[in-house]
Amino acid sequence: MADRNVLDEQLTYYRERAAEYDEWWERRGRYNRGKKATDLWRSEIAVVRAAFDELPLDGEVVELAAGTGYWTALLAARADTVTVLDGSPEMLAINRARLGDLASKVEYQVVDLFEWYPTQRWDGLVHCFWISHVPRHKLDSFFESCRQALTGRATMFFLDGQRVDESTAVDHKLPDDGNEVMTRKLNDGREFQIVKNYYEPEELINTAEAAGFELEVHRTDTYFQYGVGTAVQ
Repeated sequence: MADRNVLDEQLTYYRERAAEYDEWWERRGRYNRGKKATDLWRSEIAVVRAAFDELPLDGEVVELAAGTGYWTALLAARADTVTVLDGSPEMLAINRARLGDLASKVEYQVVDLFEWYPTQRWDGLVHCFWISHVPRHKLDSFFESCRQALTGRATMFFLDGQRVDESTAVDHKLPDDGNEVMTRKLNDGREFQIVKNYYEPEELINTAEAAGFELEVHRTDTYFQYGVGTAVQ
């Protein structure tokens, strides 16, 4: 089981990784698996984007673990306001710069999401590439916090990866089954321990239901798993 030391090391990793994070999303450097894999990655992003664009994520929206801002920019273009919560000020600085004028619609907060409990409610909630970094023993409480953050019948959207070797860097090895701790490297070779769980749809659906969500989980052909939840009154 991942302890607090691993969670602290995970945060340090993402703070140190901020400047190179988009290499993964854009399939550059150590994440480049060739044209065929990149084309498939992009085509599956388009599938996810189409599903995301159909959701009623307007009004006041909160985004957890927003990172460098790809999804923040999409939210800010349609929502009235966006509250962004992330543990890394380095990530948030890149996020803010990416958004340009749209950043005026965004409130940025540096928050430890493992200690977070909402003190207000929003009309929508988004977290992308975060759920896999939540330890199993914290999954229940995480979904409960998400439910408490939402008004009745509000929408939650999440996105993460499937267990595919090619989705990560060429010098990374995915954790063995039953192990939720993975070693990650930066471009300079430094190594960090992080949490990495590949949750099955049924586990996410059942946990979300217990917390007060109706959740549907979908998978693209190779790389991604995403969910759309509705808060139950």
